[in-house]
Amino acid sequence: MSATPFLIFPWQRAFLPDLKVMLEEYSNGRPGSVLLIVPHNRPWRYLLQLYAQEGGPRLLPKVLTVSEMVTAWRSGGSDGPLYTANLLDRVALLHACVQALTEEDAALSARFARMDMALFLPWGLRLAALLEEMLGQGLEPADLSYVENEVAAPAAALLGALGRIGRSYLNALKKRQWTTPGLDQHMASRQAAHIPPLLLPAADRPVVIAGFSVLTGAEDRLLRALWQAGAHVCLHSDPALAANAPTHWACAEHAAWLRRWQAQVRLAVAPDPREASHKPRLSFFAGYDCHSQLQALRETLADSRHTAMPSTAVVLTDSALLMPVLHHLPDKDVNVSMGYPLSRSPLNRLLDALLRLQAGRSDDGRYYWRDLLRCLRHPYLKMLAVNDAEGRSLSLRDALRRLEILIRTGSRFVDLPDLAGECRATLPVPLAALFSQCLSVMVDAVSAARTTADMARCLRDICDFLLNYGGEMWRHFPLDAEAMYRLMRHTEPVLRKTCLARTPFPPSVLHGITRQVLEQERVPFEAEPLTGLQVLGMLETRLLHFQRVLIVDATDDKLPGNPAQDPLLPDSLRQVLGLPDARRRERAAAHTLYRLCAGADEVHFFWQEGISRSALFDGKKSRSRFVEQLIWEEEQRRGALLVPGEGALAVARCAVRAAQTRPKSLERRAGLDAAVRMFLREPLSATRLDVYLQCPLRFAWQYLCRLAPQREINEGDDPSAVGICIHNTLRALYEPYLHKEVRRGDISMQTVQARFQEALEAADLRRLLPADSCLMLETAAPLRLERFLARQPESTLILALEKKLTTDLTLSGRGYAFTGALDRLDRRDGLLYVLDYKTGNIKRHDEGLWTDAPFFHKVALACAPEQETLPEALFEELRERLPSLQLPCYLSMLKVAKMGNPGDAALVELKDEGAEIPLFGGLADEDLTAALEYCDLSLALALRHLESAPQFTARPDRHCAWCPYAGLCAA
Repeated sequence: MSATPFLIFPWQRAFLPDLKVMLEEYSNGRPGSVLLIVPHNRPWRYLLQLYAQEGGPRLLPKVLTVSEMVTAWRSGGSDGPLYTANLLDRVALLHACVQALTEEDAALSARFARMDMALFLPWGLRLAALLEEMLGQGLEPADLSYVENEVAAPAAALLGALGRIGRSYLNALKKRQWTTPGLDQHMASRQAAHIPPLLLPAADRPVVIAGFSVLTGAEDRLLRALWQAGAHVCLHSDPALAANAPTHWACAEHAAWLRRWQAQVRLAVAPDPREASHKPRLSFFAGYDCHSQLQALRETLADSRHTAMPSTAVVLTDSALLMPVLHHLPDKDVNVSMGYPLSRSPLNRLLDALLRLQAGRSDDGRYYWRDLLRCLRHPYLKMLAVNDAEGRSLSLRDALRRLEILIRTGSRFVDLPDLAGECRATLPVPLAALFSQCLSVMVDAVSAARTTADMARCLRDICDFLLNYGGEMWRHFPLDAEAMYRLMRHTEPVLRKTCLARTPFPPSVLHGITRQVLEQERVPFEAEPLTGLQVLGMLETRLLHFQRVLIVDATDDKLPGNPAQDPLLPDSLRQVLGLPDARRRERAAAHTLYRLCAGADEVHFFWQEGISRSALFDGKKSRSRFVEQLIWEEEQRRGALLVPGEGALAVARCAVRAAQTRPKSLERRAGLDAAVRMFLREPLSATRLDVYLQCPLRFAWQYLCRLAPQREINEGDDPSAVGICIHNTLRALYEPYLHKEVRRGDISMQTVQARFQEALEAADLRRLLPADSCLMLETAAPLRLERFLARQPESTLILALEKKLTTDLTLSGRGYAFTGALDRLDRRDGLLYVLDYKTGNIKRHDEGLWTDAPFFHKVALACAPEQETLPEALFEELRERLPSLQLPCYLSMLKVAKMGNPGDAALVELKDEGAEIPLFGGLADEDLTAALEYCDLSLALALRHLESAPQFTARPDRHCAWCPYAGLCAA
C-alpha cells in the first residue's frame, strides 16, 4: 500500500468526535475493524463514551498504546517472553560491566576500580537512565571523550567509556535473557520492516495513528513503517499546516515530522471561518503563594455565571498540588485523572519516618527521641485497635500516648526496649500484645534489615499489620488503601525480585535504595465518570477537549518546567549524543498547552510570582514563559497593556492589619480571685514573687491556673542543670568548713577540680549536654570557681549551707508564711551575711533605692490597711528599681528567725568574675536598720499589688524567649 496523506484536525475543534467520524468513514461503518494507536489510554475512555451515546451493541475499535504496540512488535520477533529487568537489576549489571572495564581503562580504574555497590548506586541510577533513553531514541551508545571540563571526573570517566559500557551492558542483558522498556523499543525499531500481522494495515483493517506530537527515535521508525504500509496519521494541530502557511510555533515538531517523512497533508474537516478565527477568553491571576491562587480558583469555580458550562477541567502542572486543590474545590464530586506520587502519600511519610528513625540510631542501639515521636504520632498507628475478651475496642493510641509520656521524661536518646517494657506492664493483655507487635514490625524488623529482600519483607509486614488491625477504616480512605496496594503489588516485588536481593548493604545505602524505589511509584486514579469537573495533569489533557480550562500554578519551573541538572550528562552535552535537549521538551509542553487552549471557550491561568532568583536559593517563582506570550498576544489584540489588578490580569489582594500592640492579659474573675486567696494561704517564696514581678501573666498561668508546662527534652545547653552542678560543687567545697572560719587560699585548685568532677559525674552532664557544651563547661567552670575563691574575704565564718528557712512575716499589718533556702550564710563583722549563687545573668538593682526614704514613705502609706486602692505607678517603679525580691525576702526572714542580726546579702556572679553584688552596699547603723524595714515594705507592696490586681497582664521582654507559657500568649 502507498503512504497516505497526513490528516490535520483543526485544534480549534474537539478532536475525538471528528476522529470518530473519520473512523466510521474509513471502516465503511465497521469501527470494530479499526486498529487505533494512541499515546496513552485516557482518550479511549472519552471515545468509548461517544460510542455509548449511540446506543445498541456494536464492535468498537481496538486501541493500543505505544508501549502495547512495542510489546506486540517485540514479541513477534523474539523466541519467547523475556524477563523485564527492574531498576535495581540494571544498576547491578552496570556495576559488573564497569568493574570489568576498569582492567583496560585507566580513567575508569582510577574512579571505580574499588567502588562497591553502595558508592556506585547514585552513578548507576543515572547511567541506567541514560542508556535507557538512548535505547528508546534508537541510538547506539558511543564513547564521549574530552569532557573533563564539562562534568566531574567520575562522570567524565563513565562518558569516556559510554560506548563500551553500553555494549557490555547489552551483552549482559542478552546473556541473562533480560530486557528493559528501552531495549524493547530499540529491538522493535530494528525489526520495523517486519510488521506483525496484528499491526499490519489492510483494506478491511485500517490502522489509524492519532494524537502524537513529539516522537522518540524508536517511535519514529515504527510509526513510519506502519504509515508506509498504509496506516493513517491523524494530527490535532494548527490547520495552517495543511495550507503550507506559517503555523504556530508550538506545532514546529509536526512541521518537522512532515518534512522528515516527506508526507502529503490535507485537512480532515472542512474549515469553518468562525472556528478558524476562534480565540478563547483569557484571564490571569497572580497570587503571592499557593493558597492565594487556590482561593482564586475556588471563587472562579463557584461563580454562578459558569455553572451551565458542562465541560470544565482543572489542570495541574504538578501532581503535588492535587491534595490542596481537592480541598479548595467548591464541589467535591469530581473526577481525578492523574498519577499521584506515592512519595507524597501518608503511607510514605510513615515509611520515611521509620527509615529516619533507624538513620538516627546511636551506636549503642538507642533512638533519637524526636524521630521516635514522629513515628508514634503517625495517624495510621493511632487508628489501629484490637478487641479484648469482652469485645471492647482497645486503641493503640492509648499505649502510644503512654510511651510518649515516658519518652518526654527521659533523655535525648531513648532505650526503647526498657521504656516499652515499662509501658507494656500498665496495659491490658490484648493491647500489650498489639503494642509489642507494632514495635516489632515498625522498629525491630526495619532495624534488622540488611538486604533489599529483608526490606521487602518489612514493607509487606507493615502493610499486613495495618490491614489486620485497621478494621473498616481503609474503606473510608481509598487513596491510602490504593497506596498500600501499590506498595505491596509493585514496590515490594522490585526489592524482592532484584538480583541484588541477597546482597548486604549498609543501612544508609539500603534506605537510599528503598527511597529510590518508592519515588518511582505513582498511585493512579480511576477517571470515571467523564462528565462534570475533571482534575487532570497537563499530560493527561492530550487529545481531550474542554470548554473551560483552569490551569493551576502556571509558573516557569512547572510549565514548561526546568529539568534537574544531571551531573552525568548536562543539557549542553545531550545534543552531542543525539538526545533531545531542553528546547525540544519545551516544544512538546508548548504543543500540549496551546492545543488545549485553542479549542476552549475560556482559559484561566493561576500562578504565584515574586522576585525571580535562582532555585538554588529557593527564590520566588515567576509566571510561565507561555503565559507571558499569551499576555502579550492579549495586549496586541486590545492595543493596550494589561494593568495588574485590572481587567483580565487580576492579582491577589492581601489585607494587612496592624499587629495587636496590647499585651495579653487575664481578667481577675471569681475563679482567679479564689486562686489568689488560696495562693496567699500557702507558704510563699521569693522565687514565686520574682515571677510576679517579671510577668504577672506567667505567674497566673503557673501558680494560679496551675498549668503544667509542656514537657520537652532539652537538646541544647541546660542552664538549670549546670547551675545545680555548680551549687553542688560549692557546697562540697565548703562543707569541711561548716561552723568554722575559712581563709582565702584554704581551698586549693586540686580540691576544686576534684569536687567539680564529682558533681559533674553525679549530674550525668556528659550524657545530657551536647559534647561541645560539656567540653566548654569542664574547661570554664573550674577557672570561674578559681576567680570566685580569689575574690572571697580574707576570712569568714560559714554558718550554714543550703539552709532552709520557714518563718511567718507580718507585713503592713498582715501575716504571711514564707519559706526559702539560703545557698550560704556567713558571719562577717558580727553580722549575718547571705550569699546567693547565680550562674546566669544578674539584673542589678538601683543602688540608691535603700536610702530613698521618700519613696518608701509613699510605699508605707499605700500599703496601710485602711487603703483600698494601690497606685499602679508605685509598683511599676519598684519592679524597675528592684528586679528581684529574693535577697530582701531572705533578710526579712532572718530578722524574724532570731539567728542573729542581719547585715547584708549579696548575689554571687559566677558566670564571670565571681564578684559579690551586695544588696545594701555597706550601709550601717540607722541606714541599715531602715533598709531592713524597707525590705519588709518591698514585700508588702508586691503582695498588696497581687491581692488587689484587677487583671494579670503580660510584660513582654527577653524572658519570653524561654518562657514555658509563651505559646499561650501567642494563641
